[in-house]
Amino acid sequence: MRLLIIFSLLFTVTYAFDVVSYFKESPENKLLCHIGQYSFKMVSQKNAKIEKIHEHIYFKLNNENLYFLNNACQTFKAEKEGVIF
Repeated sequence: MRLLIIFSLLFTVTYAFDVVSYFKESPENKLLCHIGQYSFKMVSQKNAKIEKIHEHIYFKLNNENLYFLNNACQTFKAEKEGVIF
């Protein structure tokens, strides 16, 4: 049981840091962030920046006071794929 928990934690941490590296690669890369139950917001380098608060990584929108935790966002590509949260 301990090994299963450690493995799932490692997988979660690795998945969360993939979003940050994808965000930093290009200004054209977009993230789809979960706001509410049925609401999403597009985040890119043009309208957001990365902030580190209490050892957690957030995406902060430039014109709004919205912070998205890095694991609340996923990469958005032009391909058709399901959105899973």
